Amino acid sequence: MGTSARRPGDRDFDDPACVRCGECFHRCPELQLPIDVAVAEIEALRDGRDGSFVLQHCTTCFSCNLYCRNDGKPYQLILENWNRLYHQRGAPPMYRFICPTLEGSIFQMLEKLMSKEEIRLVEAWMDQEPGETILLVGNFTHLYPLILGNSRLLSHFTPVDLLDHWEVGATLYQGGYLDVVRRIGEKCKEELDGWNVKTIVPFLDAVHHMLSVVQPQQMGVEFDQKIVNFNEWLLQTIDDGDIELSESLGIKVTLHDNCFSKAGGDEYWTRARELIERTGCEIVEMEHTRENSRCCGFGAGASWQRSMNIPFDIFRTSRAKIDEAEATGADALVTYCTGCLYLLCAAKELFRSDLKVYHHVELVRMAMGEDLGVTQEMRLRRAWDLIAIITCHMLTGLFRGPFEIRELSFGEERWRDRRFLLLRVIRKVLATRAGRAAYRRIALFLMPRLSRSGPKVELRGAET
Repeated sequence: MGTSARRPGDRDFDDPACVRCGECFHRCPELQLPIDVAVAEIEALRDGRDGSFVLQHCTTCFSCNLYCRNDGKPYQLILENWNRLYHQRGAPPMYRFICPTLEGSIFQMLEKLMSKEEIRLVEAWMDQEPGETILLVGNFTHLYPLILGNSRLLSHFTPVDLLDHWEVGATLYQGGYLDVVRRIGEKCKEELDGWNVKTIVPFLDAVHHMLSVVQPQQMGVEFDQKIVNFNEWLLQTIDDGDIELSESLGIKVTLHDNCFSKAGGDEYWTRARELIERTGCEIVEMEHTRENSRCCGFGAGASWQRSMNIPFDIFRTSRAKIDEAEATGADALVTYCTGCLYLLCAAKELFRSDLKVYHHVELVRMAMGEDLGVTQEMRLRRAWDLIAIITCHMLTGLFRGPFEIRELSFGEERWRDRRFLLLRVIRKVLATRAGRAAYRRIALFLMPRLSRSGPKVELRGAET
């Protein structure tokens, strides 16, 4: 794959600020390394060596940056080393799953399973003529378009999202694909400038952080538009009286703080909590929250050693999050990230949790008195859709090798027409009670054997 194109001047890890105390990897909610091991890992990463733990088990949760007493940004050191490994070995076959411009991505596959209403919404986001103020929807919101649907919230701006904007590089940034992230930023800037957009309201904190911090400060890609955080906009709009929360929901919920929320700290996780409390919900906190929050599972795919490990690492991490949420006694688990939403929904089904799972904007819309058209039964079906797609990628990945992410834009057509027969067979099996029960047993049998460091996962409440 060649050597890294990342220039030395682009390193964001502050080496002089790092005193090699090891607190970053010692306090990490996922790693929890002994101090001496943590220090040895820092030294290895500084020397451009792989080490034995961090690159292999980091779940990209950003916490280490918050733990550093001197703001040395140890997470950036991890990303630089993952970028090095990408240029040495390529991306794992499973990563085709999240690359929208590649044939067989989750977005193309899910289009074959979506309702006509969902497809209509997604196509509108992709094809709509942008106005001066746009809601940048974010790729993973395409998996649950009815979260926004035709809500009155959308009357304030034009909802837009091109899949080949790659969420301004957010997902690939977490995995250390830094050169690709810069190219994505340059592409997005060119297209947004060409649209004459004046104000961008990113629906996802991850995209807000990419536009306002990562791209301009780390990649040298400056966006001239005004960038407004969605939750900040929503709170202000409620305060101004333009949106009325007329219903008090009275639901006891626990809140998952996504990885990118830590990048903005209080700016992100406090606003999400305030919005949820305004809907009349009671928040009960998990053991790990805010700067100590554990990953939903998605980030566990970044630290891959073998492609086959990835889905089992992801669901091992998701299981820990579901268990922690259940321990609060809450009725529902709420996330303010659509990337986390699909994994938490899938984990809820795989591990047979009684928790309901919501996006926080669904709570806001319910408090506005809107009929969502998104029932928990529909959410269940989508969870199994996504499990089927993950399984399909895992199986086809056995016959593929690592690849380089080259083409960032769609051609004249989004994707060529494909039937995805293997996906349809898997999904048909998982549509049955017996098929789901068998899948759970197989997955939970394989998880402790194929995930790289997870504890044995016990099967509970198995269907008969």
